[in-house]
Amino acid sequence: PPAIPEARRAAQLRAQSTLKQLTSAQARELAAIEERLALARTAHESGLDHILGAAGAIVQTEEAGFQVGLGPIDKFVERNRREQAAALHYLVLPDRLNIIVTTRDKSTSHIVTEWQGEPFREARMNHEIAELHKALSDPELDPLPRSRELYDLLLAPVAEDLRQSDSRLLLLSLDKRLRYLPFGALNNGSRFLVQDYETSILTNNGHEVTGLKVTGAPFAALGMTQETVDFVALPGVAVELDGIVKGEDGFGLFDGSVKMDAAFDRPALGAALQIGAPTPSGVGIVHVSSHFALGETDQDSFLLLGTGEHLTLNDIKLDRAAFDFEHVELLTLSACTTGFANPGRDGREIDSLAKITSDRGAKSTLASLWPVADSATAILMQRFYELRELGDMSKAQALAYAQREFIDGLIGSPDHLRTRSVVFQTAVRTGERFQENASGIDLGFAHPFYWAPFVLTGNWR
Repeated sequence: PPAIPEARRAAQLRAQSTLKQLTSAQARELAAIEERLALARTAHESGLDHILGAAGAIVQTEEAGFQVGLGPIDKFVERNRREQAAALHYLVLPDRLNIIVTTRDKSTSHIVTEWQGEPFREARMNHEIAELHKALSDPELDPLPRSRELYDLLLAPVAEDLRQSDSRLLLLSLDKRLRYLPFGALNNGSRFLVQDYETSILTNNGHEVTGLKVTGAPFAALGMTQETVDFVALPGVAVELDGIVKGEDGFGLFDGSVKMDAAFDRPALGAALQIGAPTPSGVGIVHVSSHFALGETDQDSFLLLGTGEHLTLNDIKLDRAAFDFEHVELLTLSACTTGFANPGRDGREIDSLAKITSDRGAKSTLASLWPVADSATAILMQRFYELRELGDMSKAQALAYAQREFIDGLIGSPDHLRTRSVVFQTAVRTGERFQENASGIDLGFAHPFYWAPFVLTGNWR
């Protein structure tokens, strides 16, 4: 189509703009191209809506849709034995729970009709998820009783399958309010799931199958520290980004660009999404530390920009030229708020975020299910990137190892990375009280409130 060359040219010009190499003539050219692309997108999406509406009528039942989506990832699990991966597909119905587990040796279907001596009821499961959320989001409450109950429902039926296959990575396809559940925080009575398995949420875009492991990608960070009418200030964002991107003082993990507060506007976000375009790998990492409220619709879901403006998911969806995720290897949103507390929600807003970004080309997303204390977020994010880039780990491994260090009170453990961790200095900068020994530091962040909400979607490598 004629729009493709223009889209490529626009991407080139946006990349030049990121590097501040755009002439005034090129800026006018870019504006004209983006206007033409916007018109082309409107026409394309109008036709696409018609096609999707017709296609939606083909799949009549939830069960049919469930079976249709199983193929590619299950074949990947079976053929890539060295990955030690297992795929878990959940389907929630009013009177039963269907679980299909695929390991490298076999695929098994489990139908749960009874739970703790009573008939399974979706309404009861939703109640237990809501109660667990209350306990997870308050560090003064004990989440273990509810966590154990949900482990018995969701993982006990497949535990033997996973044990026999020697699986280490769980690729999760979740349904309804299970989307709100941080599986790593489910507990079998003695251990959290994350202490034995890495996890990642599946998408429909195939990045789990086709994605590659990329290291050394350029880094763009954006943050909002200021209080607004609707949101509290996030003073820890400055410390978080300071430990990730190197500043003039040399502190920080990686070279990259940082846009804070008023400098974090729509053009800054658009430019950050293109930071990887000129590189050999063609992709970069974009880390956003600001409130991201996930509402019931794309219009209600929005990112708080550093200017105080609300950038809605609908804005992102409609303006493909400005918000093109094709060159994003990892999009991190470290301060998300979901609709968990609303019993009428089924988690589709989480799917909507992942779908929009992955449909646009983002290979993976790391987001939070609830807001976390500033200092804990800063330290966990820094440790995640550190292990990922310097410790030769996959994203799923790095996240799991960082979370395990929180649980064990051994943050920055030399057992996982010999280089002295950046989190030691960050802990001092946050003002947190801690105990340090040769095995790491204990900040008192063992409660799942601090580490559990961060979930990975898409390319887990």
